[in-house]
Amino acid sequence: MKRFKFKFEKLLEVRAFHERRAELILAEKAARCGELESELRTVAENRQRTTQEMFAVGRGLEDFRSSGFYLMRLDRERDRLFEELALAEAEREEARREYLKKRVERESIDKLRERRQAEYYRLAEREEMKIIDDLVSSRVAASRG
Repeated sequence: MKRFKFKFEKLLEVRAFHERRAELILAEKAARCGELESELRTVAENRQRTTQEMFAVGRGLEDFRSSGFYLMRLDRERDRLFEELALAEAEREEARREYLKKRVERESIDKLRERRQAEYYRLAEREEMKIIDDLVSSRVAASRG
């Protein structure tokens, strides 16, 4: 039996390549969001620790003022990170939509390939059965005659 050959194989390969590239871009965007979320957690932890230390026993006025300035800096950092995270999440969502689009494009060609392959093997099996039936028929006729 001849091996199945799909005439759109190159198109399928190109679409799979574009899908993989879109998936990698999505992974980069998701990683950036994860990094920003991690930085936000760190800022929150630092803010909580500084607030607790601010009122610790034995701390002077200068320590109090320094902690206050540090808290203001952490607040600015938190605000900046929230803005960056919002932008990064928007980029991630756009990358996700692009990836899904590329996946659907690849899957449509892949399903066509599967249907054509199933049809090809179904027809090949029928042809094989016809050949076997002809062989059996000719042997039966030869043994009777």
